[in-house]
Formats: sequence, C-alpha cells, structure tokens
Amino acid sequence: MQKVRIAVLLSACSALPFQNAIAQDTAEIAGATRTLSQDVVVVTAQKREQNLQDVPISVTAVQGETLDALGRNQISELSRIVPGVSFADGTSDAGKSVAIRGVGTQSFSRGVEQAVGTVVDGVVADGLVSSQLDMSDVERLEVLRGPQGMLFGKNASAGVLNIVTNDPTADLELGLNASYAEENEIKLSGFVSGPLVGEKILARITGYYNKRDALVENIFPGGQDFNDRDEWGIRGKVLFQITDDLDATVTGFHAERDHVCCLFAPVSYVPGRRPATLGVELPSGPENDKVSEDDTATGSTKSDAYSLEINYQLGDHTLTSITGYSLSEVQSNYRAPGSPTIGILQNEGLSDIEQLTHELRVTSPADQLVSYVVGLYYFDREESRDFTRQVDLFGPNVTPAPGLAISSLVNNSRVTRESFSVFGQATINLTEALRLSFGLRMDNEEVSLFKDVGFVPGTMPEQPTALGITSESESDTGWSGRIIAQYDASDDVMVYASAARGYKGLGTNTLVSGDPAVVPIVDPEIPTSFELGLKSRLLDNRVTFNTALFHTTFDDFQSSNLDNNTPPGFFLVNAEEMRTMGVEVEMDARVTERLSMSGSLTYTDAEFTDFEAQPCYSPVQPECVGGRQDLSGDDIPNSPDWTYRVAARYDQPLQNLPFDGFVDVSWYWQSEVLYNSNQNPTLIGDSYGIADLFVGIADKESRYTLTVFAKNLFDKFHVNSLSTNFGFGIAKAQLLPYEYERRFGVAANLRF
Repeated sequence: MQKVRIAVLLSACSALPFQNAIAQDTAEIAGATRTLSQDVVVVTAQKREQNLQDVPISVTAVQGETLDALGRNQISELSRIVPGVSFADGTSDAGKSVAIRGVGTQSFSRGVEQAVGTVVDGVVADGLVSSQLDMSDVERLEVLRGPQGMLFGKNASAGVLNIVTNDPTADLELGLNASYAEENEIKLSGFVSGPLVGEKILARITGYYNKRDALVENIFPGGQDFNDRDEWGIRGKVLFQITDDLDATVTGFHAERDHVCCLFAPVSYVPGRRPATLGVELPSGPENDKVSEDDTATGSTKSDAYSLEINYQLGDHTLTSITGYSLSEVQSNYRAPGSPTIGILQNEGLSDIEQLTHELRVTSPADQLVSYVVGLYYFDREESRDFTRQVDLFGPNVTPAPGLAISSLVNNSRVTRESFSVFGQATINLTEALRLSFGLRMDNEEVSLFKDVGFVPGTMPEQPTALGITSESESDTGWSGRIIAQYDASDDVMVYASAARGYKGLGTNTLVSGDPAVVPIVDPEIPTSFELGLKSRLLDNRVTFNTALFHTTFDDFQSSNLDNNTPPGFFLVNAEEMRTMGVEVEMDARVTERLSMSGSLTYTDAEFTDFEAQPCYSPVQPECVGGRQDLSGDDIPNSPDWTYRVAARYDQPLQNLPFDGFVDVSWYWQSEVLYNSNQNPTLIGDSYGIADLFVGIADKESRYTLTVFAKNLFDKFHVNSLSTNFGFGIAKAQLLPYEYERRFGVAANLRF
C-alpha cells in the first residue's frame, strides 16, 4: 500500500542554513511538535556517515530544503550562505571557479584542474562545468575547507564541495518548487519518488527549468540584450535492493544551458579614446548596466553524467564501488565590450570534456579500537578545445597592407590526464574521549598536451613564439597525508588539531602567449595546512558554536596571469609560494520557541609570499622594470579579507487559520576584493552588504509554503567581477550578478 509522505517545510525555510534542522519547544508550529534542542546533522565528509559535530575538520552542511527556500540553487550563490566561500565569474561556463579560504583556480587554460574539487553523489565532477548548472533536489551540500586530497582526490587542494542528492524512497512522494521574480526570472523544479517493484526497486526522477531575461541592456538599434539565463535538466536514480547485504544505485543526469553571455558593461575609458559602435556612443559609469553592441555573444553548455554505486556488506565491513562517466560540451563566442562586428568577426571556443572514474573502498565499523577507510581510485579525462579568432580592424585609423585586413588565429588543443591512486585513513580510539587519525594517499598521474596554433597575419598581431605545434607529456607521483588529534572535553565540546599535506596535479598551458614565462606543463601544486578547531553544543543543545583557526602554505601554486601584449595573452604559471590564514566562526541558536538565529564570521589573509618577475598591469606603473614586477606580499584575487552573515527567523502560529506565518531575514557583508592577479588598483571591487527578506505562510500539515521575498532589499549596487585589457578604448568593465539591484518575487513549495 502506498503511503503519502509529508515533508516538513518549516525547516526548509529556516534561517539556519548551516545546520538546518532546528527543533522548537513543545509548541505547535506548522504542524510540528518538537523540543527546543537541535537535531543531529549527518555528513559524509570522511567517507562514512557521522554527526557533523564529531567530524574533526572544518565543514559546513547546508540542507537542500534551505537551498530551495532561500532560492539559492546555483553554486555561484554559495558565498551568500556559507562562510569562507567565494565565486569568480568568467566569460563562459568553463572559465568560472569557486574559492575556499581565498584559494581557487580561475584560468582560461583548459589544462588545469580546480583547486576546489566538486563531488556529486560520490563522483568527482569533470570540473565546475557539469556541477554548476543547478542544485535541484539536493539532500545536502557539504563544504569541506582546506586540503582534502586524502579521501577526495588530487584536485582538492583547497577544499571540496560534496553534493549529495536525494535518494529514491520506499513511499510515494511528490514535490514542486516554483518562483517568479523581477526580470521574468522563473525557477521550476519538481520530483516524484517511490517504489517501482515492491520494496526491491525504488526510483526517483527530478527535473528543473530556469529562465531569466537579460540583465545588460543593449541600446544599439535592434541589438540583442546580454546576460540572460535559460537552462533545464533532469536526473533519474534507481535503487536496486538486491539482497539484504547488496544494493546498487544507477544515476543518470542531463542538463543544458543556452545564454547570451557573459558581457562586461563598460565603466570607464582610456582618456581620449571613448569609442562609438557604428556611430552609437558606448554608455559607461560606475553603476552602468548598458552596452551598445551591433553583435551578440552566445554560450551553451551540455552535460551528461552517469554513475553506478554498489554497496556490499562483508560482515561488519562495507565494500563500496562507484563508477562515474561524464561528457560535457561547452561553447562560447564571447564579445568583448566595444568590439563591433567589423572588428571582431569571431571569438569562439568549443570544448569537449570526457571523463571516467572508478573508486573501490572498504569501510570498517566506527565503534572499534581502530576504524579505517582504505581504497583504490582511477581517473581518466580528456579535454579538447578548438578556438578561432578573426579580427578585422580596417577603419579610419587603420591602413592594412593589401589583402591583410583580416587576422585569423586558430588554437586547437587536447589535454589527457590519467592517474591511479591508493589511499587509506585510520582512526585509533585511544579512549572514549581521545582519538588519533592518520591518513596517506599516493597519486601517480600522466599528463599529455597537444596544441596546434596557426595564424594568418592581418591588422591584429599575434605572438610568433607561441605559434606552431606543441606536444609534451609528463608524469608525476604525489603524496597527500593527514594527522588529526581529536579530544572530547565533554559530551558537548570537542577540540581538534590537524596537519595535512595535499596535492594538485600537473597543469598545462593551452592558450596563446608570447611571454617567456610560459611553459607547456607547470608543476603540481602542494599545500601544507595546519588547523585548530572547536565544535560545541551549549545551553542544552540550544546553541551550536564552531570555530577554526587555519594556516595553509601552497608551494608552486598554479596561478593565472596575463601579459600586456596586443591582444593580451592569458597563461598558467607556478607562483613559488602562496599563503592563506585566518579564522572561521559559525553559530546557530534557538533563542525562543519561535525565534531562531544564526551567524558566521570569516577572516582570510591570502597573499603571494614569493612570486617574482610577473607581468605588470601597465608598462608605466612605478614598480614596473622591464615589463616585470614582484608580486610577493600582494593579495591573491577574488579573496575578500572579511565576510560575515547574520540571519533570523520568527514563526508566528495562527490559531484560527489552516496555516502559520513566518518572517526570515538575513544580512551578508564582504570587504573589498581584488579581481586581478597583476594587482591593478583600478580592479578592486568595493565592500558591500546585502539584505534578504522572506515573509510567508506554512501549512499546518506541512503540505505547502507560500513566500514573498525581496533580495538585496536595500538596493545596494555590487559586481561579480572587474576586468580590463579589452582594447577599443575601454579601461575598465564590470560583470553584474542578478541581484546587483533589488529584486522582488514570490515562491511556492508543495509536497504531497
């Protein structure tokens, strides 16, 4: 007999995004009778299910219901709810990145792995591309800070985003989330879950659709507006309960995104060089959101991912096998602002990414003198990219030689990466209160780069030293390790200290640059991290207080840089040393039976400590000698020093109505941030604070919530990124997030 399973939506809209499930005193609110203490949050940050408060690393867990309730369904929005996380935008889906504790990897080169690994249902994603489209029907998102190469692989030198989607259920469940906001932003997602064949075969199907009008207005007559959103996806999971000791889960995922993206809006121009596009002058200004373009910028992403997870109980041990295969296609024909069709005929990149992974591990029981996780891991990835740029600068100020009006650059590359790993971590339970953990991982990998660069000369010069065929291969063996001491000072207070060494594999340069610092293959990135933390529950579990101090040094940090040539060249280089250190604080509190509050504070000091002889942002800057500058002691990009967030939720029972009311308010603030590794002082984004407000009703039987919301309530202008070196007279331009101005909307969440 099928039974309708009701999901508790009150906690879904909770203002406590870090450990979402906060219970309340014996008062009837939205149909849920609970106690004032907080519920246990279970995570898999160490490849086994554990209480979040027992995990001796810095982890934040965000429940999926919270993501739905706050309308935060993209990885790019995590900085608003998770301390220490920042997002760097780019000119295509493949050029974006996530940073944790100020450290991430943003590069136009397609031959480098992300410093922050993304894992979806136990499978390492093929970069940020396939994981960033949407986070619908997520059970929880775990953010693991610091090197996580021990258990999550070599592409986790700065941290991991561990995304766990909802599994099929034994009872029939139906759900729908819908919202509408300004700029015709439409978000739809839904799921159906239940048995296919009795209790032996269970299935879950999830789908989503997101659409939004363009954010950047094009004032050119008949021109197309820019930076819209149009995407959809579907996921299917089937769970086979083969025997009491054996189960298998098959997952398939497909997603597509098409957008007119991602154009920067001009802020300022080189003095005396304010251009016009076919007679229409370009708009500009510090809060400019308009362009004048006679052409469009297209972008698309398609992603398919499949996985098979098998779990077999070997007595009191668990044998787990996870196989993943993914295929992604990314297209971008980026239009730099102020570049008319007559100037830039084509600026298009096409990338294909194919990846195969397999993990085999054994997990022992946790309640024994020595508990452990040991395993093997295989990784095989190939990425091909075809890039074409055609430039025609024929105009009143350019007199090209006869027949040489069009410059044509073709840059085709292929990067293959194959690695094999052995890993293990053991915890010795010395006493009921004291535990020591030791871990070690060996990664052996081989990387190959093939690049073919051709150039037909015209009015735009290229770098002759970068032209021709490059074919290089290199292998390397890297070691990761971790030691943790963990002590329970009481039943509610745990302290820990850890030392860890990580490893991010070889990187390759796939783009064109004539800079002599460019080498085909750059060295691995090696982080060494120390962390001291405390996790506690206070006042009869009404308050959760966690904090961590951290210090991490990266040797041979893989940094993106650019030269000052025309056109500019982007390349990957090893910074001899980079350091990040700071403190993180998180607190949740059930103040009364109706009021809950949460907050977080992060201080991060991230800088290059040894990074000499790098290109200057301008040949005329005072410290520029021979086109080179010393970046030692300078900030790394996309890393604000300070961020904090405070949030509160108040529930109001309505005795004579079928629903109760709630108010949910939050405030996020970050300090100024540098958007360029060359230390260009004009590319520093101002500090800003953003307030969000949600007011709604929740059915007493937990069947629905209806919400009216305002994001960026006080209409504070802010940007996602700043850039320069566009040419065509533009000195600086900015990329705008959806909430660069106030947005109102409504949302509904239904469960049956």
